[in-house]
Amino acid sequence: MMTLMTPIQLATLVLATGSLVGSSAGSPQGFGPTLDSARKNGLQIFNAVHNAMREFGSALHHNGMSLFPAVIPEGVLLYHGTHTREVPTGFEWLAFEIEHAENFAGGRWRRPNHTDGEPHPGPPPLGTNMPLQVEDGPPKYPPFRPGKGHLHIYQAERPLNVLYIDGTAAGKTDMGTVDTQDILLAGNRSRVPMNDWQRADDLCALGKKWKIDGFIRMEPGFEVIYCDFTDGLRLVSANQRPGMDDPGSVDNMWITSFEWARAAAQRYNGIGSGRVLLDYSSMVSAFFYPINLTNPDPRRPELPRLLGASSEEMDVVREHVSRSMARSVSSRQAPVNWQGVTDMVVTRYDKRLPLIAQTDSIEVIRSEVNGLLNIYIDYSESDDGFTAARRRCAEFYLQPVQARTPEDELIYAAFKNTTATICEALFKARQLVVEDLDMDESEAVYVVKQIVSDLMEKLRWSEWKECGRCQPDEVCFVAMWPMGNVEDHYNPTCRNFTDIGGRHNYWRLPGRTPGHQTPPPHPPLCADGQPCRQSEDLKNEEL
Repeated sequence: MMTLMTPIQLATLVLATGSLVGSSAGSPQGFGPTLDSARKNGLQIFNAVHNAMREFGSALHHNGMSLFPAVIPEGVLLYHGTHTREVPTGFEWLAFEIEHAENFAGGRWRRPNHTDGEPHPGPPPLGTNMPLQVEDGPPKYPPFRPGKGHLHIYQAERPLNVLYIDGTAAGKTDMGTVDTQDILLAGNRSRVPMNDWQRADDLCALGKKWKIDGFIRMEPGFEVIYCDFTDGLRLVSANQRPGMDDPGSVDNMWITSFEWARAAAQRYNGIGSGRVLLDYSSMVSAFFYPINLTNPDPRRPELPRLLGASSEEMDVVREHVSRSMARSVSSRQAPVNWQGVTDMVVTRYDKRLPLIAQTDSIEVIRSEVNGLLNIYIDYSESDDGFTAARRRCAEFYLQPVQARTPEDELIYAAFKNTTATICEALFKARQLVVEDLDMDESEAVYVVKQIVSDLMEKLRWSEWKECGRCQPDEVCFVAMWPMGNVEDHYNPTCRNFTDIGGRHNYWRLPGRTPGHQTPPPHPPLCADGQPCRQSEDLKNEEL
């Protein structure tokens, strides 16, 4: 069973590790992370941990509100595409995937049959650090640079201490993808989304203060804003790339975009090979705090924003990040693998819930519900209302965990709220199909399906959006900034390179009107109003 701290132990730990509440004179009186906030936002915290460093879920839940201290182990290879053979002298961007960096290796972008020399319509060639003229910061380098670029390969010479910013934090939109960087970390509410150069400069100023090496963010693929290339990296190679007219060049932009998307898709379920080690026990989240996270856009209530948070509140959270980062860097204790806990919970329920929500057979529902809940029920005891069984259900996957930090306590409260929500719905369903035998069967089936569908809409697990296996020339395509149309966000599907090219109307891109991006009001879990697209397959699987 999980060893929970007593209030005295928790207070002692907070004093030993530094108060979680900012102590500056301007801080709101008594403002800080609370167990009540963690419980209230439990489903969001659960998803933040479950999707951390996972491309697919982070693309769906793209407005991240959480930050995780992390380590890139010694020996990990990282890639940098640029126009020069020289090692950067300041901060720059590193990619975890080859294809990601290749897109920035200079002089590579040409749309098929586009030869008039005018700027391409739409966004620049799918690059985050592409060439964007902004008023308050220099672009990285001139757009559409002719000539031959270079692909640098670097290797970590030591463990690299970084801060992972969750969601699609490299997505330069006005939808909230950069809120944690601009409003929380930098205290800048006026920066235009595309000014990533100044954003990175501000982050590295914080990194210097916190004595860390950089920041991990996600777009199509994960990247590192690395603050000092002379410290911690070994240059393995800096090979020149083919020019656009060389035989080795891939000059079809749709193909290079597709290969980039395919490389990102290989990380849908994790970065792989232990290349990033997250310290879940030092996680800091706006969801821990009694902050107003309401999105002022009434069309997107499911996307949290920091626009309603005060500057004083953000100061407190930023100080929390600073202390948590310092503690993580100096700690020798292994963090709790909270993502492993989410995986156990999700794999227990992710196929069974859609089956229950879709089947019309009361026998199937009864079998599934009993199969899920019997482990928690002692049929030899009198348990009025199954109070003890419900508690065992909510705590079952939390039993192996031992909290060691105040953040662990907050995550525990959030996770218990999530599992209790699942268990409550399933015990309601059990009452209808197992206990109330006098109830009309068709009515019982209808009510149970509604209960479980409502539960799934609350949980919003990314597994219910997955495409299944695609053909070799296809990728399960979800909107990943700057790629993707509206339907790619709500209903990801298998697409080949001819389908992917030119898809970007989900995102609010500079110079584009928002008319194409308006989602359906109160979007359901899937755009067709069903709990999940692959429910028929799941029926066949289970039966």
